[in-house]
Amino acid sequence: MSLLEYLVSIGLGIAVIAPVMQSSSALIIKQTQLEKAWLVEQDAIRVLELMARAIRMAGYRKISSLSDYRQRSTKIDYIGLEHRSGWNHSDALWVKHEPADSAEGDCLGNRVEQVNYGKTQTRTKKGLRHQGFFVQKAVGGHGGSLMCASLDRQGRLKNTSLMQHINSLHFKWVEQKIGRGQSPSTARSGVQIVLKTTLKEREFSRFVALRNRP
Repeated sequence: MSLLEYLVSIGLGIAVIAPVMQSSSALIIKQTQLEKAWLVEQDAIRVLELMARAIRMAGYRKISSLSDYRQRSTKIDYIGLEHRSGWNHSDALWVKHEPADSAEGDCLGNRVEQVNYGKTQTRTKKGLRHQGFFVQKAVGGHGGSLMCASLDRQGRLKNTSLMQHINSLHFKWVEQKIGRGQSPSTARSGVQIVLKTTLKEREFSRFVALRNRP
């Protein structure tokens, strides 16, 4: 085979293989995009559940008798929203509640531990658990980072990242009035969560009803 024939055969081979290679490359890119979208969705579902769990626990008091109720009659701010206080005008949410049991974890899964022969509890402050959610600028990225604030063993607030690629996070109070003929138990008051991501530009929303009212 002459050099010319060799070069022609190589050119023909490349012409045949190139479309296949381009198709494979496009398929790989598409598959990568789908995987990223799926991961973002799973992360969003996870953090929405963590925030919903915290909201449902807000204001919880472990009362087993009338004397317990009288001893804990002091009113506390058990839930609060801080609008436009975070990165990209995101809102912040914080909650307080008494520990329910030893199996109940905070937004990081940390559980309360009894110390000093059961007289005190770790990860509490004045007998209360504290949890918070807010968005701050991600380090080295263009989006935000969803942060979880919780108490360490010494009762100090620590911030830990839960999710990246956050565009914004917003909370809204929802108060449903009681209609004529409805009982107070049918009214649903709670918090609407709206989480927007930069990756795939998705919006995730969830309504969480309040369980514990002061």
